[in-house]
Amino acid sequence: MSLDLPTIGVLGLLLCMGIATGFSLLLVVLRGQPVLRLWTASLWLLTLGVILMGLRPWLPQVPAILGGNAAMAASSVLMLRGMALHLGQPMPLWRALGLAGAFMAGIFLFLVPWPSLDVRLHVFSVFAIVINGWIAALLLRHAPPAQRISCRLAAAVFLAEVLVYIVRLFLPANADAGGDIMRAGSPMFLTYLAGVMLELARCFALVLLLLERLLVDLRRAARTDGLTGLLNRSAVLADGSDQLQQVRRQQRPLAVLLLDVDHFKAINDRWGHLAGDEVLQHFTGVLEHCARGHVHLLSRYGGEEFLLLLPGSAGEAERLATVIRHALQQRPAPLGTGPVAVTASIGLAMDDGHTDLAGLIARADSALYRAKAEGRDRLVAAAVMA
Repeated sequence: MSLDLPTIGVLGLLLCMGIATGFSLLLVVLRGQPVLRLWTASLWLLTLGVILMGLRPWLPQVPAILGGNAAMAASSVLMLRGMALHLGQPMPLWRALGLAGAFMAGIFLFLVPWPSLDVRLHVFSVFAIVINGWIAALLLRHAPPAQRISCRLAAAVFLAEVLVYIVRLFLPANADAGGDIMRAGSPMFLTYLAGVMLELARCFALVLLLLERLLVDLRRAARTDGLTGLLNRSAVLADGSDQLQQVRRQQRPLAVLLLDVDHFKAINDRWGHLAGDEVLQHFTGVLEHCARGHVHLLSRYGGEEFLLLLPGSAGEAERLATVIRHALQQRPAPLGTGPVAVTASIGLAMDDGHTDLAGLIARADSALYRAKAEGRDRLVAAAVMA
């Protein structure tokens, strides 16, 4: 089989079908991934477009060309939409649809009223440059810090596609090509060969984007409490130890606050465990609101206990504890059966410069035990170690 433009077209079609099939299989395994759904649909639309363009000799030319280009335009819009969603960026759909509409208008004008293969190729190239450049800009400007490697590699692939289409803008089609893109000439053939290779590179880039995102999500899930969204116990112990060493190097104080939801077992016994979960989520919301504006680490330490590490003086920690207690008193938990009063007992321990984090938490726990014994809904500070 000779490596001519028709052969490249067949190879491109087979590659598109293989990639779309592969992403469909990924979608079976990774159900519930909206980004993957958009990209899979985009790849199948691209495959449809290639099929329609390849069947022009056996189909009415105008419907085949219009249908093929429409499928490719829709593929590009879905790819762009999926990329914006992957990066968590809002993207008004009307902008992409407007661009696709302008592209289709150009294809129609130079297919029906003023037929010109050369101009249609230029219209397609401009559209591809704008779409691929848009995607690359999103990847470079809005890459999350934990996903920069995959975003930069994917951006490089899309920018390479931009370069190919810029080169194609300056390559006129052969004068005898007529309306047949397969006779557009050797220079155009080389750009199509590069396009096939970049299509394969884009496949790997998309898989890399998904893989790095899944790894980030898995790491976050391993550090996060599933109910409250706060750091879990192991994560706060690791991060807290680092923070303790940092404040000691800076010769700054560190407060450890251990908070416990008062009478939580009674809440579970009276209203059920689902209501107990709602109370914990409400308690979390109050803590996050009160701690906003402070440098802090906040975690669900276990059960109904929460740990708050606060770089600052004992006075600052006591003021924040007072704010938390008053906020809880003023904002009962809104359960389905009605509002439920929630209070907290709080133990406070200050860094003495010698004890490790586990020792500080143990001292805060002893202070918390005293707060409960003295009637709950109060703050008790541990004695400073000599």
